[in-house]
This record gives sequence, structure tokens and C-alpha cells, in this order.
Amino acid sequence: MSTSTHQSYSIRQVDLSDLSLLKKVQSEVSNKNLLHMPFLLLAQNEEIAAVSSATVSENNSLTVEISYRTEVSENLSTVFKRKALAYYEQQLLNMFGSEEALKRGIRHFHDWVNPTGNSKLV
Repeated sequence: MSTSTHQSYSIRQVDLSDLSLLKKVQSEVSNKNLLHMPFLLLAQNEEIAAVSSATVSENNSLTVEISYRTEVSENLSTVFKRKALAYYEQQLLNMFGSEEALKRGIRHFHDWVNPTGNSKLV
């Protein structure tokens, strides 16, 4: 029934080389009113299939948002969600020390990636 094409998946932290592609992904799928800081990627055959972001919502609460660019199996989606939440709770919050510090970090990241004026992120 199912074709057995080999799919290669990886889950990894976001790094600086991903930023230009992530800006494109965020502009395609995200709510523009929210502030996002991507932290984990799900790559499928070298393409970004999903991105998890720490997000400051309109009512100033922190959430983890996952944006999908391609169709992902329910199994893989569940694995990615679990990894993203675990990473968020165990590493991201610890790195920043508190939710307020993380919110500040997300705002700084957002301002850095989306500079006002004509400066471009290189």
C-alpha cells in the first residue's frame, strides 16, 4: 500500500545559518502580531519541515508555537512536539533564567532579525 521511499529526518537546534530561511518561513506561516524566536527545526530530506518557536502572544504570555511547512506524519509531529516542549522547559527557560528574561530575549531577537529602517541582516 505505502511506497517505501526512504525519508531522512533530523531534529536540531536553530543556528545562524538558518535565519534567512526562517524569516521566509515565519513570514509564510506566522501571525505577524506575535513575536517569535525559533529554537528547534524538524528537517526532512534537508528541507525545513517544521519550526518550533518560543512566542510572546498578544496578551504577553509565553507559548511554544510549531509551524509546519510541509506535510508531516502524525507520529513525527508528536515526536517533534514532545522534543520542542522538553527543550523549551528544560533548556530554553534555564538558559534565560525566567519567563520575563525569555520574553526580553524574544523581543531582542525579534528586533535584531526585523530591524527597522534599511539595515539588512547579513
